Amino acid sequence: MAMIRKANAIRKKIKILVYGEQGTGKSRLAMQMCYLKNADGRPFRVLYIDTENGSVDNYTEELEANGVNPENLLVVYTQSLAEVQDFIKTVADDEDFEYSDGSVILDADGNPFRADAIVVDSTYILTLTCKQGLSEFSKKRAKVKANAQGLTGDEKAVKIEGAGMELKDYQQLNFKGQSLILDLNATGVHYVVVCREKDETENKIVNGSSVSVSTGRKIPDGFKGQGHNVDTEIRLYKQNGAHLAYFVKDRSDVHRDEEIVEDLTLLEYQNLISNSAKNKDFVIKNGLSDAVKTEIKLNMRDLGLDENEIEESSDVKKELSLDELKANLIKMLSDASPIKKNAAKNAVEEAGLSTRFRSMTDIEELKKVAAIMEKELA
Repeated sequence: MAMIRKANAIRKKIKILVYGEQGTGKSRLAMQMCYLKNADGRPFRVLYIDTENGSVDNYTEELEANGVNPENLLVVYTQSLAEVQDFIKTVADDEDFEYSDGSVILDADGNPFRADAIVVDSTYILTLTCKQGLSEFSKKRAKVKANAQGLTGDEKAVKIEGAGMELKDYQQLNFKGQSLILDLNATGVHYVVVCREKDETENKIVNGSSVSVSTGRKIPDGFKGQGHNVDTEIRLYKQNGAHLAYFVKDRSDVHRDEEIVEDLTLLEYQNLISNSAKNKDFVIKNGLSDAVKTEIKLNMRDLGLDENEIEESSDVKKELSLDELKANLIKMLSDASPIKKNAAKNAVEEAGLSTRFRSMTDIEELKKVAAIMEKELA
């Protein structure tokens, strides 16, 4: 739902997207979140989500040598966007982090770990896994279509293996990327998102053909448009041995737009936290998923539909026919191991029912057999 407030000054948060080619110091800059402090002087507790399998591990000794307590740094390794969003939601909902044995993770003060800052390093891997997941789903979608069309052999193989992402898949990918940044904004904590870089390209007509041509500009290599909802966008690069940072934008006004800074550190943003501490804290909790739910609800209202009726009707399962039930059972048995097949057969016989379901004409009796077999074959 919409949120309303008076236009008073609010506490400022670090919301940075940093990108660049390898070796430009992206992870080193991001891990400097650990050096920052809250307005009351307490050191940041940082949730570092590492999708690059060890990007932060190279700097942990350096952090300890510079006085950072490792109990205030929680590192998570995952390449799954869904898992990343689950951890972000844990921060937003002020919930406990737990080890695999169920024990609560504590910070340096012995209290349940509550992140003051989040680092996502990097979104490139998340984009890659999302694309691959959608591609695999496209193959399954193509397989269903091929079966419906009665295709076999090479025709079926080509239909499935040649399947690619469709327009709706790209729309879903774009939604996931935008949702990630807005979910980070909704946590109310500081964050840095790390990304690789790529050449910006544009399509041009050359000799009557459309070709992709580089514009000469470098852009983040991740989810499309992920820089729109951050306050600060920085490109790191090296020139003549110097480590430089180009500010695409900086709404925090710590630096100017298009400014170039040598040897940038996040400690330059400490004053942003301290100077706005007297202001009221305000967090926009709405994410894209919440907005979609609200939009659906309001559209239903405009159409004169009752939300409860729609939900109830959607829960009603389609009644399968006699032939459909038999087909489902045949498929389940063909996929099951001999041990499970035998267990299912014995369970049906113990219930006083026939295992010869293929010749059954009584759908109610078949439903009873199906219920038992589904349980045993699951």
